[in-house]
Amino acid sequence: MVRWMSRATLILLLMSNMSLPAQAGEKWYETGHASDVPQSRYLSALGYGSTLARARKDAARNLADQIDSDIRSKYEQRTSRQNMTVSRSTRDLLTVRTHAKLYGLKNIRGKFLSSQGSYVALVAVKKSDLVRYLRGRIDSERKKIASLRSDLDNTSNAMRQIHDLSAIVHAKERAAFFDREVASVSGGRPSWRFGTQHDIDRIETLLSRDMTVTVVVKNDCGRVDPFARHVREAIEQSVTRMGLLVVPSGGRIRVSGHVSANPLPPGFSRRYRYYVLRYALSLTSPDGTVWGSVVDQRKVAGLDPAQAELMASRIVSDKGVGPLLAGLKSRLFLDKSDSRFVSFPRQTVKKAKEMKATNPLGGSCQDFGG
Repeated sequence: MVRWMSRATLILLLMSNMSLPAQAGEKWYETGHASDVPQSRYLSALGYGSTLARARKDAARNLADQIDSDIRSKYEQRTSRQNMTVSRSTRDLLTVRTHAKLYGLKNIRGKFLSSQGSYVALVAVKKSDLVRYLRGRIDSERKKIASLRSDLDNTSNAMRQIHDLSAIVHAKERAAFFDREVASVSGGRPSWRFGTQHDIDRIETLLSRDMTVTVVVKNDCGRVDPFARHVREAIEQSVTRMGLLVVPSGGRIRVSGHVSANPLPPGFSRRYRYYVLRYALSLTSPDGTVWGSVVDQRKVAGLDPAQAELMASRIVSDKGVGPLLAGLKSRLFLDKSDSRFVSFPRQTVKKAKEMKATNPLGGSCQDFGG
């Protein structure tokens, strides 16, 4: 009898010890789960903050990050960056980052943890509600793609075709992301219906055939001195980085203009050599329309003429041609409603006349080494 009681007592003690972790596991603010939001039907996450509202926002971010991390770890495809090619540059330009809203997000629990001196919150979203919302987003993107395809089939303008194809790639990438999110939430597999390789290949063909660029830069005397040549080379590098093909002559798009740099008196600075840099550049479309132009004048300095010339070349490439290329990139790859869209810079007639008056064509054309 005593032996039986001892065994029963031992079993009870073991069961009691085993139940302790189970009870601890029922604390939602430790596990991130609650009985009324089963994991089979809900996604949930914890968050912390100095107020309950902040804790809930943190929990929502954590839940979104869970889904995002799962998608990227399974499906993200990385592009090789070993070579500077049109393909690589085009892919960089078309990169889209998007994330669906956590449709149907619910605040499940909230509690102040005195041990941590902060609030903890549990939020959850019903999988079926989120999947239904995401499939609606996918259908919306598919309608956009169909509309763009129709416009693409009815235009022969290369620039319009590039723009339509770019918009198709954007829509496909958004749809693919939502499709992968559906797979992540539901536990299924993505459909892989939204491949973009064929569209990107078409964009690259159009770019290399119809969006070639020729750069023509001269000094104010109409000659190509070493400085004008260095500026041209810097601009060509910028165009290449953008993903467009530079050709010596006959390019469909033309970057042209003149540059000059006149030295200031030696007494202007004891340490640096100062020059007055002037440039006037324009970007012309295949049909001869001037898309945009920049005219500017500024001081540039270096420890010696060679350093000053290098700085001047970079300034013309970045500050002068940079905004023109940004406008071209927007026209090709973005819609005007996109927050990243920028217009071509257009110099005022007044400023252009002022520049011409201070530095007329045929004036002093002294090189940096002069």
